[in-house]
Amino acid sequence: MQILTSDFQDQLVRGLSHRMNNILSLFHGYLGLLMDDQKLDPVARQGLQKIKDGARAATDLMERTNSLARPSSSVWREMSLAEMFRQLRPTFENSCPPRVHIEIECTDDLPRVWVDASRVRLALTELVRNACEAAKSRVTIRVTANEGRVQGELFHAESEQPEHWLNISITDDGAGIPMDSAEKIYTPFYTTKRNQHSAGLGLTVACGCAQQLGGKLHHSSSPGETTFELTLPSRIAQELSAVA
Repeated sequence: MQILTSDFQDQLVRGLSHRMNNILSLFHGYLGLLMDDQKLDPVARQGLQKIKDGARAATDLMERTNSLARPSSSVWREMSLAEMFRQLRPTFENSCPPRVHIEIECTDDLPRVWVDASRVRLALTELVRNACEAAKSRVTIRVTANEGRVQGELFHAESEQPEHWLNISITDDGAGIPMDSAEKIYTPFYTTKRNQHSAGLGLTVACGCAQQLGGKLHHSSSPGETTFELTLPSRIAQELSAVA
């Protein structure tokens, strides 16, 4: 799926996110004051806690929606994915239920990437969270180097396709994606999860990040195994382009 946005859409998303966050800040502030009252009735406190949880969920939803807009400013730099995974492991583990074990296979000798680090972190966080929610007992993250043309159309189709890539595959041992949902999973707010709090934005956000990073996201699924693969141009590709 290719996610394309216009300047108008970007301005609309950013403006709506800004306005909504201002409103939600009022909720958080006044709820905090009310819940600090030690004489508050327990039933009222329970009700306020539900409102607070809802406001927190709404804030998270607006932040994820805002990430679909093209970034107004990006900081691109060279970085090691192995180091990034070491930093993100606690975040991944906190997002997983206790029954799920995360295994990361990423060696230090892999080529470095030239990316907007915040976009990579966001894409990986969304993909791992999605895998953890679907997994029965295991999520495996594997990073490999690849030389050669990547099959399928790149999101940045106007640029020449580099021949050096890093592939980040995230595999879970869940039930798999139903065949009738395979073409819809990147659609905003579409979800197959029974969790009522699932916003249906995780894969949409990850797909948008892949586009903004000049890479691609694709998946394969069968009963008992689903893999999402995020493909990013490696630092080698940037160096070869500079020499040319």
